Amino acid sequence: MNKMREAIRASALAPALVTDERGEQSFCFDESFIGFAGHFPTYPILPAFLQTLLAQLLAEQVVGQPLQFDLLQRAKFTRQIRPDEKVDVSLSCLQKEGQVRCDVQLKVDDEPAASFTLILMKGPKL
Repeated sequence: MNKMREAIRASALAPALVTDERGEQSFCFDESFIGFAGHFPTYPILPAFLQTLLAQLLAEQVVGQPLQFDLLQRAKFTRQIRPDEKVDVSLSCLQKEGQVRCDVQLKVDDEPAASFTLILMKGPKL
């Protein structure tokens, strides 16, 4: 998973913009991006689990510490994300009792690509 996190970070177009409990960051994944491998060989699209990982990495920057995935709620993946498309990720987080709840939106060319609520936990990896 560390290799995937590094590949995602390397695909960031600029550092994240973080204010209070909000974050924004843009990414562009070229066709050689490891996350496209096998999904699908002749028509690569960014898998949903990687879209949630984009949000988790941004949430970690907002909170200032590593977070662990706990739950995905109200997920809507409405547009395929293809190689060489600019992906804008924005989220707002609410922290409460060791839990971080993030409302997330992904857009491509100002068109909604995904929206979901990501529940993350503070604390060490199990």
